[in-house]
Amino acid sequence: MGVEVHDPRWLTAVPGAELVVGLEEVGECAADGHHVTVLIDLVPRTVSSVRALAAEAVGEGARKVRVRPHGVDRVDLVYAAVELNRVAEDDAVEVQFDVTSAALLRADPAAFVRVDPLVVKQDGTVVPICAGLESYALGELGSLDDLVGAWDPEPVRDLCRVALTRALADTGPLVSWYEHLTRTAAEMRASC
Repeated sequence: MGVEVHDPRWLTAVPGAELVVGLEEVGECAADGHHVTVLIDLVPRTVSSVRALAAEAVGEGARKVRVRPHGVDRVDLVYAAVELNRVAEDDAVEVQFDVTSAALLRADPAAFVRVDPLVVKQDGTVVPICAGLESYALGELGSLDDLVGAWDPEPVRDLCRVALTRALADTGPLVSWYEHLTRTAAEMRASC
């Protein structure tokens, strides 16, 4: 099961985890010798500058660029996908764009009913899949093995099933899967 941490201090508690930080932290973490993934939030105001932001992160020492969309339309998702492909080619860096194709959702829905990766937030809270699912948290990081052993992942799978149904109704070519998950989780909490 993959694990990402959002603060370098948790790397010792979870050996082999992926360090994911914001653009402002890349230089310092890279200078400390960490393999750094930069997380860039793609929002309407950053769509036109996503390529420059990614290039800046690579210049600061990021070895992977991850882009997470929030509230952008279908056209902007496609534009960002093209720009991020150029970043991957120009800068020879791994790029992860947190979208999927609607065709893949339809072809392999079971692949989206999952509970990983686990995410260790800056405060040590461990949540499944992505930030925004705090109501499904495993708890505070002490022993990751103990947390996973005591955790019932079925509510997360149920959330994934509901979000998948909603995502399949999305008619665009690209779907922001994590955004569907977090929006569905918030709506399910509100209806309780």
